[in-house]
Amino acid sequence: MRAIRALVRSSLLLALALAGPLAFAFVVLSLCLVLPAPRVIVSTRRLTRLARRLAGVSNEGVYWDPPAPLVPEPDGLYRVDDKLMKSPWWPEFERRLDWATDDPGARRDMIWMITNFFVGGVLAALSPGAVVAGVWLLFTSWWPATVPLVVAGVLAAPALVGVHNQWTSTMLRAKRDGRMFRFWAWVRRRITQWWHATALFLLGFASTWFTLLIMAGALFVHWFGLWSIVWRPWIEAGRVLANLRRELIREWTGTTIPLPYLPKPPPPRPRPDGMYRRGRQLYKKPTMPMRLAMYRWVMTDPATWRDFASGPVDTVVGLFAVVASIFAPRRVLRWQARVSKALLAPTKAAELAQRVQRLTETRTDATDAQAAELRRIERDLHDGAQARLVALGMTLGAVEKLIDQDPELAKTMVAKSREASADALVELRDLVRGIHPPVLAERGLADAVRALALDSPLSVAVEGTLANRMEAPIESAAYFAVSELLVNATKHARADHVVVHLGQSPDALRITVTDDGRGGANPGKGTGLQGLQRRLATFDGSLTLDSPRGGPTVATVHIPTG
Repeated sequence: MRAIRALVRSSLLLALALAGPLAFAFVVLSLCLVLPAPRVIVSTRRLTRLARRLAGVSNEGVYWDPPAPLVPEPDGLYRVDDKLMKSPWWPEFERRLDWATDDPGARRDMIWMITNFFVGGVLAALSPGAVVAGVWLLFTSWWPATVPLVVAGVLAAPALVGVHNQWTSTMLRAKRDGRMFRFWAWVRRRITQWWHATALFLLGFASTWFTLLIMAGALFVHWFGLWSIVWRPWIEAGRVLANLRRELIREWTGTTIPLPYLPKPPPPRPRPDGMYRRGRQLYKKPTMPMRLAMYRWVMTDPATWRDFASGPVDTVVGLFAVVASIFAPRRVLRWQARVSKALLAPTKAAELAQRVQRLTETRTDATDAQAAELRRIERDLHDGAQARLVALGMTLGAVEKLIDQDPELAKTMVAKSREASADALVELRDLVRGIHPPVLAERGLADAVRALALDSPLSVAVEGTLANRMEAPIESAAYFAVSELLVNATKHARADHVVVHLGQSPDALRITVTDDGRGGANPGKGTGLQGLQRRLATFDGSLTLDSPRGGPTVATVHIPTG
């Protein structure tokens, strides 16, 4: 009886094997049409679920959970990244398409549909095929072989079904982080690293050919006087390739190669007579002086010629790297990164020029910020404490006249004057606290940040300590940076909890502010974070933001102190 059930199951498994290629073709067609793809891919799972059930393999944990539907905001619109949409149909479709196509379980299903036809189909067809062949031989001259074939087919059915079940389990079960999983992950990682080494070689090869084309055309454009128009765009196009190499090296190896190019020349300024001077030549319009300045900029920049040289060097290195990366891809990638960094990193002169330009820009920002702060102080004094003091003087003048005539009224006015003086004192203290908080001057940055945490409406935890006091301007800049970040977490991020971590090294101050808000902070979309970056740049500091959609937001303030 067990053999008969196995024979029937073999027939059903054979039907599944025959249906696999048809289902695969149906999926490929739906992917070509795009719109029906998610529904078709999900519907073909019925076939693989039936195969698992017949093989005794669990269907739990094989596929990803479907994405949750988008929820409208109070105004009825649906938020998708940075956009608000009336209908969520297309974003929902894109999410379901990504979910259906990126699911590893769906990929295993596609592989099974093709391979099962050749492996599972053969295993499932052996027993029924033997029985059918035996029955057919009954009507031929080979009829004595009927009984052995039929008996062999029936008896072999349970063993063949067991092998088929093992095959189905290997192909369709939910994969865990086991030995084979780690092995194939290792293989994929090495293939990816080999491809990265090959891509850097190809990019260097493309840079080499681009350099040869530029050099071949250099004589032509200079001979016919086109150098002022054509040469700079050519050089900047080559810099695009070099910058692409820098970006890929940073992404693939973690090696950062700063931009080495000298700052662009400023636009020419007109003379008192309205002419523009370049050397001893005067021009009516700034176009030609600017072209000449840009030509000189690219020609005198050492990074231009280092970019030209880097292409051939990377090509030669890449030839060895493509072969060597088969055996040690990670080491070869790091080696390629070191070679590229030696050629594409800025020289000392470029670093000095960039630093001078940055200090010039930050000095201008600091001057503007100082002027704006002075205007704010003047406005606050004029509208607040000064107005109260003027009113206090007028009240005291009236008291002087009434002190003999109406002593009771004079006493009442003196009491009001005392209240007015107290309000003026509070406003002056708030104004001074906005310039330089007393707690910062008296107890240092760590206690001042803890005072900010206590005043914040959020739940703020302050971690870490600062071993030494720093210069007052640095402490003030760090204090107001933390204050600005806490305000942003309250107003924009809609956070509930914030963690401020203070850290100090011998040559730098590092403060990390982490909130559990909705994320999406972008310095390019507002003036607050941009102003904070400019104020920190005055001290050669920086603000780094990591704020994915949905949070958390991690803001890191780094200020050199050495």
